[in-house]
Amino acid sequence: MSVSTIMKRQGFTLAELIVATAILVLAVSAALGGFVYLLHADRLNSIQTELDVDARKAMEWLRHDLRLSAMDKVVFYPAGPGPYTAISFPMVTTTGTTQTLPYTTNNMIAWNKTVIYHVYTGTPQQLRMTVFSPRNPARTPAELQQQLNTVVESGSGATALDGSNATTRVIFQNLVRWTVHPQRAIFDGYSPSPGRVINRNLGSIITSNGTHYYTFHIIGKNPLSTGCRVGIDTLTITPCQYPREGEAQIATNNPNPALTNIYMAAGDWSGNHYLLYPADATATGTFFTLSMRNDQWEETNFRATGAVTEDTVVEFDTTLTPRDYVVRILPGSQEAWTAERQTLNPSWSSTSGFMLRGAAVRTLLRGGTMMEGGAIRHAARLHCIHFYSAATSPLKIRAAYIAEAADHINYTMDAVDEGIALVVGSGITINPGTYRNIVLPSSPPFFLDKEKSYIVTFLVSSDASQGDARAWTETRTGSGGVPPPVGSWVIPGEYAPDEATSRAASWSAYTNVVAVNRIFAMDHLHTLAATSGVFTSQILDTQLAAPQYIDMTWNAIVPVGTTLRMQVRSGNQPDLSDAPPWTNTTLVPLMSSGGAINPGNGRYVQFQARMTPNNNFFTGSASVPTLRDVTIRWHGENRVTDIAGTFSTGPDHGIFELTMDGKPLVRGVSMDLTIFRNVRLLGGATRQLTSTVTGEIYPRNTGK
Repeated sequence: MSVSTIMKRQGFTLAELIVATAILVLAVSAALGGFVYLLHADRLNSIQTELDVDARKAMEWLRHDLRLSAMDKVVFYPAGPGPYTAISFPMVTTTGTTQTLPYTTNNMIAWNKTVIYHVYTGTPQQLRMTVFSPRNPARTPAELQQQLNTVVESGSGATALDGSNATTRVIFQNLVRWTVHPQRAIFDGYSPSPGRVINRNLGSIITSNGTHYYTFHIIGKNPLSTGCRVGIDTLTITPCQYPREGEAQIATNNPNPALTNIYMAAGDWSGNHYLLYPADATATGTFFTLSMRNDQWEETNFRATGAVTEDTVVEFDTTLTPRDYVVRILPGSQEAWTAERQTLNPSWSSTSGFMLRGAAVRTLLRGGTMMEGGAIRHAARLHCIHFYSAATSPLKIRAAYIAEAADHINYTMDAVDEGIALVVGSGITINPGTYRNIVLPSSPPFFLDKEKSYIVTFLVSSDASQGDARAWTETRTGSGGVPPPVGSWVIPGEYAPDEATSRAASWSAYTNVVAVNRIFAMDHLHTLAATSGVFTSQILDTQLAAPQYIDMTWNAIVPVGTTLRMQVRSGNQPDLSDAPPWTNTTLVPLMSSGGAINPGNGRYVQFQARMTPNNNFFTGSASVPTLRDVTIRWHGENRVTDIAGTFSTGPDHGIFELTMDGKPLVRGVSMDLTIFRNVRLLGGATRQLTSTVTGEIYPRNTGK
């Protein structure tokens, strides 16, 4: 091959160069076009993000300011039922580190500025905020409406009433669509099946100290509903928000039909009742009114977390009219100790072969301070002890005694003394599968202290075929250096123990004592009513920095010979560690009847009920006091109050609106805010980007 031929093959023709250049230009153009498209898309995303941020920022401005106001002071534009496009409301500059609201001499909140949010429809459109500071407190509602109208129509407050005090700022600018919808205190109780709605917020209103009148207006019903009923389980009113039972409230008018208390046996409803207005489908336009104080503690159920019962019990008493939760001292014929409770064994067996014949048996009843103790449930006067024979064999007891244990911490078979004799004479025989109550002598009385421990000893007859009993086996095996608990100590019958040996205070010196892990014969101890009982309530947060307490009242049943006395204390620590102890009756006096209280001005408050019974030892019966409810009152503040409740629902329920003292409650406002921006696209076309946010805002005027 010639050199010239090789050189020709190493070069390009002109046509080849033209084609290659064209391809390169097309590739570069495509790459540049894609890059430009990506830049444009990124620009659109950036603008959309900016719109979203502006919209959220505007809504947060509105939330922050409006929730510190009062709903009954809000003015809307344009006047009428809405929806609205501008809003005016008062604000207040709080004072002090506790953010206390300033008040005028007539106890009204001293609003010191007016804030107006409005849309300016010029070019470009803007969302503006105009502030009048200081606010003119003499302006009437009509003048405030006029002021708002002028601001909206002119775009600022310069020409409005009090214009010299006005400043206007732009929140953002773009095309804007903004609507405001007020929310009234309306509740629709219709549902296809019976039920309830828990803790529904109805609205807010400014309240003053004292009694107010809450009116439930029947304004209609769902087309599917067959009636206009209204059911109230509980109502809560800030600041303390402790539930008030619907059935405990009394109507101040004479509603037709009359209010009734409905018993709910299932127990899901607070207090097992609710208040019902049993209106039919024609009741639209009717109403009923309940009177309630601004703020107080109504305790009717006694079951809140933190409440403590000491030899008292909280129970639902179905014998009362109406049925009611009550606090009682532990009544008579209570099982103060059981073998099952001490051994943690719910099952018993029977001895066989008359294994206890002629034996002396000693059992330690372990109290609260004893190792593996706590078997004694309450302090009370001991009335009798139940002894059981075996299922198929009899048990004859020659003698029995009870005494206080010599040691209340460690296991012991010794007593402090010989104790009280429970069986005298020829003894008692318990037939197979039955029990006998061995009643203590009436004098001297024997009292159980649930923190102490006690020794019960019984001597079994040596008669043939009369030495078997029920038996409970200890379930604890001991661990970590703690030995397994002893159920009983036994001196076997082969050593012929007598009454003197059995009754001796100390068994430690005996060499023929056998420790076993079972409790024999003794099933339980019965007491009369507890010698005294204490109920201590939970600690209630009034939500006030320094409440002025007025009085404490209660409803109770106090039979002759019994006592019920109340105490109340307050403090500023949530656990009341700064409150005086209950035992200091100078600072925390005992009250035999309701009346004025002066427990200090602590934010947190607590009460205690102290009870004593009237026991009849000979009949084994007792009369005990019964506490039904407690009310503690204090002076409420002038402030925005939130009203909420738990209400029944059902196929026969209507729609109601709640007002207080004739004034409507308002839950808040809902707002829809949409902002726009027109963006030029590639090729000259225009696209409108939008961002929309919605929100519900509840003015609370808490200053927080």
